[in-house]
Amino acid sequence: MDNLQNIRVTIDDKTGVAVIRLDRPAKRNAFSQAMIDELVSVLALLDSLDQVRAVVLTGSPEGPFCAGMDIKELAQISTADAHQRAFLKDLTNAFAHFSKPIIAAVIGVAVGGGFEIALACDIIYAAEDALFGLPEIKIGTIPGAGGTQRLTRALGKHKAMEFILTGEPATGKEFERLGVVNKAFPRQQVLAEATKLTERIAAMSGPVTKLAKQAILTSEDVHLTSGLAVEKTLYYSTFSFKDFEEGQAAFLEKRKARFTHG
Repeated sequence: MDNLQNIRVTIDDKTGVAVIRLDRPAKRNAFSQAMIDELVSVLALLDSLDQVRAVVLTGSPEGPFCAGMDIKELAQISTADAHQRAFLKDLTNAFAHFSKPIIAAVIGVAVGGGFEIALACDIIYAAEDALFGLPEIKIGTIPGAGGTQRLTRALGKHKAMEFILTGEPATGKEFERLGVVNKAFPRQQVLAEATKLTERIAAMSGPVTKLAKQAILTSEDVHLTSGLAVEKTLYYSTFSFKDFEEGQAAFLEKRKARFTHG
């Protein structure tokens, strides 16, 4: 990870938390293909590391989070090119396949692809004055990294239609009210609060948090009956985990569980 140009990564082996920082400030952290390639590679690596159990994704310390796609690069891509390259599929797949909890810590602007990657995370903490939006319609296109699907699932059809068809943004405080942002804070508290939450999650059994995430995400893709069947299968599988034995023992002995992530 030493040769990264647009992404910064830190790993705390003691807490099991990795922090990914988008770092292309001259372009307001807008995505170039090179930056996407780095983010995809970093997510794949962190997913493979046993010492990493949860991740924070953030932008510049004072904002922005991410201003979407670099329009100069986007303008060079034709419909044929996009199909041939499967443009943005690598990015959306990287988040969809990431098995560990990932928490977005959003300060400043998160528009277009920036909002879409926040929506692809499992939890969003944001500054009260952060600005979220999907303004693609204003440049003659539509969201292409999951925005039409994830925002609709989060808000329902009518509110998603309003945001996407007008391209108008709203603050972190407003999206907290709407249930898209989990919690909104004064901007100077966002990263600390997101890190604190991520450390709490990483202190749980790593294998179990992965199964919990898998079960929750299954609900987006299947009917209730199928989802309940998947949940039961995953639930039963935890019975063979050492962490389940430890968790039960800790409960009965009235002490804090000491998970070994096995």
